[in-house]
Amino acid sequence: MKPIITIIFFLFAACFVQAQESSLQNTNFSANKLKRLGYNALKFGDTYSAIDFFEAYLLKKNNVHVKYSLAESYRAARNYKAARDLYSEVYEAKPNAYPLALYHKAALLKTDKRYEEARVLFLKFKKSAAIVKGIDYKKLTTLQIQSCDSALQWIANPKNADIVHANEGINKASIEFSPHYLTDSILLFASLRSDTIVYTVVDREMHEMPQRKFYTAKFVNNSWQFAGEWADARYLTAPNEQIGNGTFSLDKRKFYFTRCVKTNRFDYECAIYVSEKMGKTWGAPDRLPNTINMKGYQNTQPTIGINSKTNGEVLYFVSNRPGGKGGMDIWFSEFQKNKGEWTAPKNCGNAINTPGDELTPFFDMKTRTLYFSSNGLPGLGELDVFKATGELGKWIAVENVGAPVNSPFDDLYYVLHPNHKDGVFTSNRTGAVTVMHEHCCDDLYFFRYNNTIVLATTGLVKQKINQQMKHILDAESETKFTADTLPAANIPVTLYMIDEQSKEKVVAAQQKTGKDGSYHFDIEVNKKYEIEVESPRKPNPTLKFNTKNIEKSDTLPQPDVVIEYFPRIPFIIKNIYYDFDKSDLRSESKTVIDTTLFRILKENPYIIVEISSHTDSKGDHDYNMKLSQRRAESVVNYLIKCGIDKNRLVARGYGKTRPIAPNENPDGSDNPEGRQKNRRTEFRIIGTIDNYEKIIYEE
Repeated sequence: MKPIITIIFFLFAACFVQAQESSLQNTNFSANKLKRLGYNALKFGDTYSAIDFFEAYLLKKNNVHVKYSLAESYRAARNYKAARDLYSEVYEAKPNAYPLALYHKAALLKTDKRYEEARVLFLKFKKSAAIVKGIDYKKLTTLQIQSCDSALQWIANPKNADIVHANEGINKASIEFSPHYLTDSILLFASLRSDTIVYTVVDREMHEMPQRKFYTAKFVNNSWQFAGEWADARYLTAPNEQIGNGTFSLDKRKFYFTRCVKTNRFDYECAIYVSEKMGKTWGAPDRLPNTINMKGYQNTQPTIGINSKTNGEVLYFVSNRPGGKGGMDIWFSEFQKNKGEWTAPKNCGNAINTPGDELTPFFDMKTRTLYFSSNGLPGLGELDVFKATGELGKWIAVENVGAPVNSPFDDLYYVLHPNHKDGVFTSNRTGAVTVMHEHCCDDLYFFRYNNTIVLATTGLVKQKINQQMKHILDAESETKFTADTLPAANIPVTLYMIDEQSKEKVVAAQQKTGKDGSYHFDIEVNKKYEIEVESPRKPNPTLKFNTKNIEKSDTLPQPDVVIEYFPRIPFIIKNIYYDFDKSDLRSESKTVIDTTLFRILKENPYIIVEISSHTDSKGDHDYNMKLSQRRAESVVNYLIKCGIDKNRLVARGYGKTRPIAPNENPDGSDNPEGRQKNRRTEFRIIGTIDNYEKIIYEE
C-alpha cells in the first residue's frame, strides 16, 4: 500500500510536472547504469525520475523485475492504465514470482469500472493470497470482492448531490489538500502552488524541493475564490520543510498541523506540531511529544474530537507505527488537562482500520461522526470516503458515503461546512487540473446535498416534586405550591446510536435541557436510537426509537421524561437557633432539623447536601468565619448521630460574606430585620451518590 502513502504524506512520489530536464530516450547511459539510477531515485522518493530511468532501461533491455518496479512506480504516480498494463505483462511472464501483480491489476481495473473482470481476478488471487510485509492480502481481497459486488449499485443509485470542481485560481496543476473551514465563508487548505516543477535526481545529486504551504479561499458572489497565502501561517513554515493537514482545538486557540522534515535516509519524516494563539498572532510551533510522534514512523493528519464522558480533547491522527491493522491506521490520544499531557495513543480498532490504508480523518463534533478515507473497506475504486459514529476505540454504523462524492479514483479529505449541507473534499478523478497524465494530482471539489431528509427529535424533561420538597417550596415562596412537576432545566441528555447487529451503542450527541426542560437532536434516516436522561436516582430513564422507512423531513416528538426533583438552589432551614456566641444546637433547633432536613435525607438516600451557616456583619471577619463553620458542623454532627452517612454531608461556614438582606438602612442606621435574615442556616443539594466526584460550588 506504500505508493498511496507516499502521495498523501508529501514523501514526494507525486505531482511533479517534469522529472527530468532532458529526455532519456536517446541517452548514452548503459542499461545497468539506468537501472541503478532508477533504484537510487526510488531511495530518494523521486518516483518520476525512477519512471524515466526504468522506461529508458526497458528500451535497451527486457527485465521482468524492472517491469514490476516500473509498474509499482506508475501506481505510485497514479498512472493507473500504464500500471495495470504492465502488471498484466509481469504476471503473464512470471505469475509465481510476482503474485501481487495480479492483485494490483484487479484493483486497477476498478478505476475503469470493470468490476466484473476485477472480481474474477480477485477470486483467482485469493486462492494463494498471504500476508506480505505485514499486510493480510487474503482479508483485503475479501473486502475487494465485496467492493465489486457493491460498486455498481452505488454508481446506479447516487446521492442527490452537486459536485463543483474548484476553479483554477484555487486548483493548480500540482496538489491541493487538507481543507478546513475557518468560518462559513473562509476555507483554509494546503497546496504546492506550482505548474512547472523540476525535481531531478541523477546518481546521488538532487535539487531543492518547493514548499507546500497554507492558503485561503473566500466565498464571494456565490463562488469560492483564491485569497492568497494564510497570513497566520508565517510562523509555521521553516526552510526545507513541508507543512499541511491543519486542525484547531475546541477553543480555537491551538492549531495542530503536520510538518515533514528531511532525514538522513534522504527521505522525509512527518510529525504533528501545535501552535498556540498569543493575542492575535500564532506562536512558534512545538512538536508534540514522542508518545504521539513515534520516532522512525509517519505521524500526520490530526483532527480534534471530544470525549463524551470527560469533555476532554481527543487527538485522532494517522500513523504507520507498530501495532496497527495493516498499512496506515487511525489512532487516538486523550489530553489529560490535570496533568497537561497526552495519553499513549491507541488504535481506533477493527471497525475503522483494515489491512489497507486509513487516511485523512475528520471528526464532526455536532454528530460525533468520524469521516475518513480507506482503500481497505468496500468502495468504488481506490480511496473512498467512509463515515462512522462513535469515539475513541468504539465505532458503529460504518458506511460508504456513496457516489457522487466517491468515484473509482482517490477521494479523501472530506470535510463538512458548518451548515452540514455543504462541504469539500479532494480527488484525482477525471477532470483535475494537470499537465501530466489525468490522474496524477488532487484537486479540491465542493459538494452540496440536495433534497435531503432532515430529521430531528424533541422532548421535555420534568422534575417530580415530593411532599417534603413541596413543604420547602411552600416555605420559600410563602404561597401554596400546587404543581406536581417543574421544568427540569440544565439536565444532561445523551443521544445514543445503536448498532442493530451487535446491539452496541455509542454517543451520537449530547446537550443540556433548556429553561423549559426541552431538548432537540438532529438524527439520521434508518437508524436506531436511545435517549438517556441524567437523573439523581439510578438507573437513568431511557427512550428508544428508530427512523426506519421515513421518507420525508420530520420532527419526532418523544414522551415526557419525569425525574426526581433535584434543586441546586440553597434552602433556608428556618428556626435554627444558637445561644449568643455559641455553636451548640438548642433543643428546639434539633426538633426543626428532625422534621425537615433529616426527613429529606432519609427519603432521598442518594443526595449529598451542603449545610452552611451565615452571620450578620457585626464582628471580626475571621471570627465570624470560624463561628459559622462551627455552627454548620454542629448540624452535620447531629445528623451523623441520627444515622446519616457522613459522606453525604458537607459543612461550610461563610461568615458575613453572603448576606441576603441589608445589615443597615439606607441612612446608615442599624437594620435588625435584615441582620436577623442574614443569621441563617441553609442547605442545598450539591450532588448524588451515583454521580458525585467533587464538590462544585455554584454561585
